[in-house]
Amino acid sequence: MVRPAALAVLLCALFADARADTAAERIAALLAPMQRYSAAFEQTVRGAQHELKESAQGYVKVARPRCFKWVVEAPYQQEIVTQGDKLFIYDPDLSQVQVRTLDQALDGTPALVLAGTAQQIAEQFDVSERADGANRMFTLVPRSPGALYTQFTMTFTREALTGIDILDSLGQVTEVRFHDANPRPDFAKDEFDFAIPAGADVIGNGASSHS
Repeated sequence: MVRPAALAVLLCALFADARADTAAERIAALLAPMQRYSAAFEQTVRGAQHELKESAQGYVKVARPRCFKWVVEAPYQQEIVTQGDKLFIYDPDLSQVQVRTLDQALDGTPALVLAGTAQQIAEQFDVSERADGANRMFTLVPRSPGALYTQFTMTFTREALTGIDILDSLGQVTEVRFHDANPRPDFAKDEFDFAIPAGADVIGNGASSHS
């Protein structure tokens, strides 16, 4: 089963600074108030023929500017957490921790939208917007030919982020739906601390300084 670690960086930092004149500025303005955020999520991956390939459930917690935790609870366990300039991906069943630089983890992903300014969004993506009742959908197409995703759509319902749909180059669609969201959560002081478990294999750039 494919581990959805790349999706976890979607919520690494929810902040921006923008006026609402263009689609890029409007999506940045919607994200700007989200200084802290927590929610449960349901995630599904469908193939090019719309067949269900995998599903997962868990929760996400974010605190500005770079504190983030994404936990998959079922059908397997996985924890993704940022600490300083590192991103850790822990798979308990493999007893393995991947270590990445945070900037590398964000590069070329939808996290650039969540973490960036309106100018950065406009430079990296072609952005369009449409409305459907109480929903506002922003579709973003990466300008870089080497991007991991063909396009992705972020849905806001009454100004709250409720879903992200990601289309990759293989025609697979990953759907993430958020529920039980809290826009002003209180986090414990050590909420985003991460200690590499004893005996776990550590791989990836930056691994030597954490082994």
